[in-house]
Amino acid sequence: MAGNGRNIRKNRTVKITGDNFIGILVIVVLCVCWALAARVIGKPLILPDFLETIKTFFESWLNARVMRNLWITMRRVLTGTLYAVIVGTILGLAMGYSPKILKALSPVVNSIRQVPIMAWVPLSIVWFGLGEGPTIFLIFMSAVFPLTINTIAGIAGIDENYINAARSMGANTFAIFRDVIIPGALPDFLTGVRLAVGAGWMSVICAEFIATSAGFGYLMIEAQERLQTSRLYALMLMSAIVGFAIDRLILLLDRKLTGWRFRDGVVRG
Repeated sequence: MAGNGRNIRKNRTVKITGDNFIGILVIVVLCVCWALAARVIGKPLILPDFLETIKTFFESWLNARVMRNLWITMRRVLTGTLYAVIVGTILGLAMGYSPKILKALSPVVNSIRQVPIMAWVPLSIVWFGLGEGPTIFLIFMSAVFPLTINTIAGIAGIDENYINAARSMGANTFAIFRDVIIPGALPDFLTGVRLAVGAGWMSVICAEFIATSAGFGYLMIEAQERLQTSRLYALMLMSAIVGFAIDRLILLLDRKLTGWRFRDGVVRG
């Protein structure tokens, strides 16, 4: 048995190492293609030199102004997502548990979520003016629906026999929510959080193009207006890495709270 355990751990290590190697190889190939394409095109305004962009990328991490605006953007994402988690959880639990509430609210929710996020920009500026208000509102609108829908799906996936068994043992509605509904819907809820944070991160960059004079998106617009393409590419790379890091953190939280889903010990994503 001990030998089997060592073999399983060895196989997992080999698998993880192989996956990492393939990921690194793909990144290296993309970088080489970028460097070659930049030389062939010969127009830095369209595709800047790879080495110059990487240099700007590392310098940006040490730039106090860039990091200050990155923190502003992350604070907005956290605030808007927190509001979305509160509203989306309550709405999703209510709609998932009660068929009557689901039937009453489903047309409204499904209609509003079809409106493109950028279509809310003019209205959000009218409602909240320029600054934090429109940005947080757009993050909220991007994040609340993935949370709501995934929470509903999580509850719908719970076997009704569990709920009936809890009722037959004298559990009230609160106990059913606490011991059956919430644990059963947790995996789908955490998937909704992951989607919500990703949508919020993308929407905040777009919102900062228009409605603010600070933030990571504002720095991108500034670089574009000054024709600093290498800086724009570097900021885009930073945005991708920060978004990826946030996504990994949520996956780790998912593994911590629902460890039974990861039978082979590998965080899937």
